[in-house]
Amino acid sequence: MNESKRLNFLKSYLKLFGVEKIELTNETVDSISGIAIYDKSDPEERQEFNWYKTESEVPSAELNILIEKIVAEKWHNGDKITKDIAEIEFTEFDNETKNRMEFKLFEIDIKMVDNGEETDSYFVHY
Repeated sequence: MNESKRLNFLKSYLKLFGVEKIELTNETVDSISGIAIYDKSDPEERQEFNWYKTESEVPSAELNILIEKIVAEKWHNGDKITKDIAEIEFTEFDNETKNRMEFKLFEIDIKMVDNGEETDSYFVHY
């Protein structure tokens, strides 16, 4: 079975928060739920989540490229982006695309779940 676009995106995005692995718990037409695992050797280092997006609403692959570069270059500290994305040069896409992807990055909101209740969100900011 092919991995959903949502799961593929989540694997990239949640790296910003130090997530090593994602265990899927539910996937419907309208949402995807799972457990973000921060440390595979520590069962306490995990966070349940819900993301209310359909497959067609998943951000484009260019956003994954932006995220992977931020992670690889360590231009973040958890949810805080520490380098101005406008100053970063990309060979993969033009400045207009980069600006759109920056806007999309800051729109992402994945709900954290504690004891069955949505309590917080994964999101990034400057």
